Amino acid sequence: MLGEQSTKSQILEATIALLKSGGESAVKVGLIAEELGIAAPSLYHHFANRAELIRAAYVEWYWQCLRIDGATPELAAVAETQEQYEATLRASIMWSYQASRHEARSVRMAVLGAAQNDPLLASEINSVNRNFLNGVAQSITYGQKKGWVRSDIDPMALAYWAHGQIIGRVVAEMDEGVVDFAEWDKISIDAMLGVIR
Repeated sequence: MLGEQSTKSQILEATIALLKSGGESAVKVGLIAEELGIAAPSLYHHFANRAELIRAAYVEWYWQCLRIDGATPELAAVAETQEQYEATLRASIMWSYQASRHEARSVRMAVLGAAQNDPLLASEINSVNRNFLNGVAQSITYGQKKGWVRSDIDPMALAYWAHGQIIGRVVAEMDEGVVDFAEWDKISIDAMLGVIR
């Protein structure tokens, strides 16, 4: 038999798959139980009800889409020169804008949309964002201490602004063929570097 954490993770992954394929209405406890080969009441050992299951799946899905396996903001905090610092920021932005990251950006938009009508989900997503963006803010603070970033900028506000700008790319991606994304990238990097200098 699977361990408790393993079962919970599998339940979340099955729920995320259903959210991907058909939204909240596709999430059926019976389907998840059948897919995992467990009794439907077993799901309630891990989640009090369907709403809690969906909320937990949204949070996990959102967090999965934030995980960075490219140039991380923390790398900027070990730069030895302003050029290295700015190169790391550029690399982080460009990694975020890769075509392969489109789904991750779209998922974040979808989860943020769901959170608008669910205060508990909003609270959990806010916590995830604060946790993630704290690392970005710390790299901005490091740049400020080195004199590479303007000292009059609030690091957390800049981290949230940058996060919103990256997610905002989804709006242009939805209107295929209208925006030249090489230009978007250039404007984005110029804006970020222009704000910090």
